[in-house]
Amino acid sequence: MEEPRAYAWIVPERVAVAERPGGCGRMHRREARIEQLEWWRDRGVVAIVSGLRTRHCLDDYAARGFEVRWHPLTDPEQAREAVVALAREVRDLLETHEGAVLVHCDCANEWLAAIDAVLRMELGLARTSRIALRHAAADGLPVGSLATSIVARPTSAAA
Repeated sequence: MEEPRAYAWIVPERVAVAERPGGCGRMHRREARIEQLEWWRDRGVVAIVSGLRTRHCLDDYAARGFEVRWHPLTDPEQAREAVVALAREVRDLLETHEGAVLVHCDCANEWLAAIDAVLRMELGLARTSRIALRHAAADGLPVGSLATSIVARPTSAAA
């Protein structure tokens, strides 16, 4: 089984963030997706939350038995609210499912860093956006102006 290239466990064995199973963008391969989904399943993942702009692969995830949620992040302005809804959905899945939740967007980029940071705030793992973004950077994700603009808002995700 092929291990995903770019991922981090935010809560070990419960919440992970990653690039899309099968690879990022034009590097995506169906065979790799199938192997990586099995790899995630072997680590207890039962639900996948996608932040992709499109519904790519969602039907495949469902056909393979994963609970699937879609919260498209289309632009930074829209993402400020949408990423909070995504994080709350993850929290709800954790409360109703015994297994782990995988959250992905296309690539391990600033979009994924923003998701990582907001998840940390929503789950009570970071009190401020600055601390949450530092954790995302420690997870190996790039944190720049895009991630900062999405995460930095007047109230925390937990508010």
